[in-house]
Amino acid sequence: MENHVIDIKNISKIYENNTRALDNLSLIIKQGEWTSIMGPSGSGKTTLLNVIGCLDSPTNGKVIINGTEITKLNRNELTRFRRENIGLIFQQYHLVPYLSALENVMMAQYYHSVVNENDAINALKKVGLDHRLDHIPAHLSGGEQQRVCIARALVNEPRILLADEPTGNLDQKNGEVVLKLIKNLHEEGHTIILITHNPQIGKLGDKQLNLVDGKIN
Repeated sequence: MENHVIDIKNISKIYENNTRALDNLSLIIKQGEWTSIMGPSGSGKTTLLNVIGCLDSPTNGKVIINGTEITKLNRNELTRFRRENIGLIFQQYHLVPYLSALENVMMAQYYHSVVNENDAINALKKVGLDHRLDHIPAHLSGGEQQRVCIARALVNEPRILLADEPTGNLDQKNGEVVLKLIKNLHEEGHTIILITHNPQIGKLGDKQLNLVDGKIN
């Protein structure tokens, strides 16, 4: 049990219109494991990622991350836990348009309450963008913006990285750059949970899960 980073027990997510996004789902993810989650649109993939990422709470069931039962935390506690343990990489970049690449990464530090410009520079250096520190998002390519997102996810040194279709808005060349970065992070020991519609990307994971109607198929 000691190397189980994430232990999900019989969670369901039911919305007000009685839509069941997750249906009595259980899942164990080990330290350092890359788990690919696939499935058709509306199958519950993003809902599951949002629950693991402390952005949403299940209707019932338990979620234990790094030994903490997050389903017992209130909203402020969930936010604090996410900042300290989880990095989020979205398909949509969610960068602040008037801030530079460096400032966008430092925003994550600000919410973590520990701001260190050198750490933010090093995070951007890790994704090959130390020469673009002062550029705002409009002056960066889509691939560069996604790499800023990865730097932002890494700057607080989370154990777990959640990626929702991280190459979905990128051309093949930039998609390959982003995937190489994620592979490197996996090799460094990060736990990766990645949503994708692409079977070839899914195969890069240690484990592939297919989600259908809120259940692991």
